[in-house]
Amino acid sequence: MQWRSVPLFVLVFVGLASASQPATTQPSTQPFDETNILAMGDWGEDTAAQRQVAAEMARYVQASHKQFTAVLLLGDNFYFRLTGVDDPRWQTLFEQMYDPKVLGMPFYACLGNHDYDGDNFHIELTYAKEHPHSRFKMPAPWYRLNMPHGKPTVMALMLDSNKDNLSELQWNRQINWIKNQLDGPRPQWVICCAHHPMFSNGFFLMNGILQRDWGSLFEKYGVDFYIAGHEHNLQHLEIPGWHESFVIAGGGGAHPHPLFRADRGFSRQAFGFVHLEFTPEKAIVRFIGTDGTILHAFERDTAGNVKILQTTPNSPPQKNALKAYLELRNRKPTTQPAGR
Repeated sequence: MQWRSVPLFVLVFVGLASASQPATTQPSTQPFDETNILAMGDWGEDTAAQRQVAAEMARYVQASHKQFTAVLLLGDNFYFRLTGVDDPRWQTLFEQMYDPKVLGMPFYACLGNHDYDGDNFHIELTYAKEHPHSRFKMPAPWYRLNMPHGKPTVMALMLDSNKDNLSELQWNRQINWIKNQLDGPRPQWVICCAHHPMFSNGFFLMNGILQRDWGSLFEKYGVDFYIAGHEHNLQHLEIPGWHESFVIAGGGGAHPHPLFRADRGFSRQAFGFVHLEFTPEKAIVRFIGTDGTILHAFERDTAGNVKILQTTPNSPPQKNALKAYLELRNRKPTTQPAGR
């Protein structure tokens, strides 16, 4: 079933979806004007790594004594063909996996390429609609978030980068929607999220279509961050001539991807997630490993100046890209079909 059956008003809905206020288990010690968000992609493969990332997220949030507004899910939410909204993997791979007592904030999801396997994309949209009390949120294939509720300082556009699964009309409709969101009233910080990266030190070195169709808009309107997954690793790239910071947070637990270059920015073949902390003056982005280590952190001010706060060595690049690619394609999955 194609999502072309989704009503037209849903697809073009200018979703000013405000993230609900999360529950906290510790008294908050953060400044009143600070907004904290987590991000990760490529997670629902039912692996030991997914469980490690989920456990560390809960430990990290609890130890931080901060209030987190949301988790941004960057696609490839399930590597299985779901049987429906009652598939037990909704419970085992999401509702129970991410401790609801600590991670009580909403999880806002994008669609990845594996979410178009079978009828998954439609099931995910339907699950979010039919379970409004679930933390899993996906009101439309693309939508807008203003965070936090009441007096937002961050706007997030949750986008669908799966151009091959969209008609030209749908793709162009989304581009026009992005332009309208960026051209209208907006909070101080702007982040755009989708599954596919524009630049990478891994398999998918660059995505010319996204650079052309989205990148020109992001540059024109001064987007601060583009956050993606698809690469199953962690990266922070600053590309000459581009205003935004490129963050890849694909370490949610799916089988790892190798890296093929280490000469631009930070790139680690590691599992983990990203913590984005916003104040009116600056944003701090931290890459957290499964043992709680800060693998990389940088600061960005409102003018776009970036300063590395701490880092760890990049993973060595694979010397034989073809061999590494074939090994990944021919690997024996640890679970039901995971693809690449």
